[in-house]
Amino acid sequence: EQASCKIDQDVKEFFAIHSLDEVEEYFTALPAEYCAQLTEKLVMQAIESKQADAQLVGDLFERASTKNLCSPEAFEEGFMPTEGTLDDIAIDAPKAFDLMAIMMKGAKVDEERQSRIANNNDKLLQLLA
Repeated sequence: EQASCKIDQDVKEFFAIHSLDEVEEYFTALPAEYCAQLTEKLVMQAIESKQADAQLVGDLFERASTKNLCSPEAFEEGFMPTEGTLDDIAIDAPKAFDLMAIMMKGAKVDEERQSRIANNNDKLLQLLA
């Protein structure tokens, strides 16, 4: 519960300050088992937002991936819930697929994980190619 509150606070702060240097600490301060939850919250917030926010999250994920602050398994787990509702989200947020692809590319998940996350969604797979 404490971790969940911290994650909610971190996500809110991230979208307010837009500083990658500040938020890199979110991953380092959080126990590894909560990286997927942080990923999920960031993705959910950005997917219904502007492209600039999705790009910022993608940049954060790229940094977290490059510095091994978040495992590929945690990224995959964090993306899955959003992908499951992407078609519904796209009704109100037509750019949802594009934004998801931006963030997934940032996380640098391998093709096998991309395929599992996309769950045979051709539109998302085309954007990742």
